[in-house]
Amino acid sequence: MDVVDETLREWRTGAFVYGQSDCMLSIGRYLARTGHEDGTGQFLGRYDTAEGAIAMMRTHGGIPGLMAIAGAVPKDGPPVRGDVVEVLYRDDDADVAIGGLCTGDSVALRLERGTVELNLRFVRHAGVWHGSR
Repeated sequence: MDVVDETLREWRTGAFVYGQSDCMLSIGRYLARTGHEDGTGQFLGRYDTAEGAIAMMRTHGGIPGLMAIAGAVPKDGPPVRGDVVEVLYRDDDADVAIGGLCTGDSVALRLERGTVELNLRFVRHAGVWHGSR
């Protein structure tokens, strides 16, 4: 069992709580486990809704800004197991982004309704960062 498996187990068994264990903070904790800076402390308890999480992300430059706080290095090419992926999806008429964790041929997303894995061939992504230092 590696850090990706351990992270997925944590995501699947723990509660999703905005400002405590949401998608943004879950990716931040994963990055800290893999040798990156732990920037999650500055976000803990600072919001408690989806809107608050979105506002916090915007304030800090979206997913690229949050990756910079952790010191994660962007990469070219397709994601590999352990990389962080900025996944794009449509919400009404706008593209929205969420951070995911590449599990190999899929990307795992921690959502309010649980953790889901999507095959990478069906995912649009805007960025990829090395998952380990």
